[in-house]
Amino acid sequence: MQRTIRLLWLLVGWTAVVWVGRLRNMLGDDGLTAGARAWGILVAGVFLVSAALVATLPLGLWHRRPLGSTRLVSVFCLWTIVFWAVRGGGLLFAEHEAGFKAVHTMLALVSIGLAVLLQRADRVAGHGVSVDDR
Repeated sequence: MQRTIRLLWLLVGWTAVVWVGRLRNMLGDDGLTAGARAWGILVAGVFLVSAALVATLPLGLWHRRPLGSTRLVSVFCLWTIVFWAVRGGGLLFAEHEAGFKAVHTMLALVSIGLAVLLQRADRVAGHGVSVDDR
């Protein structure tokens, strides 16, 4: 269970750093259209609100719903994996500089990797088996 909690905090923290940074960059970019800015704020908001909701689990705010007993973590992980797979692939094939592609590929790979690890650990926690017992 400790591994699951560590992974959860790691993904929540990573998500916060990535998407708060994205918001900061977006709000400072005068070249964005209003629609692009609104879409970016919406996506960042979904990630940040989702991460905040997932963070309530180890804090005990769901008294009768411990890790592994809700679908909240799985949905957050799935959203992270699908978003970054689609967006990361799109960025790779778009016309961007190599540095931009490299940074966003790294963001995508770390996000997907953490989400996969957390989802697996959470699923094991839901079955009442510790990750170390596998």
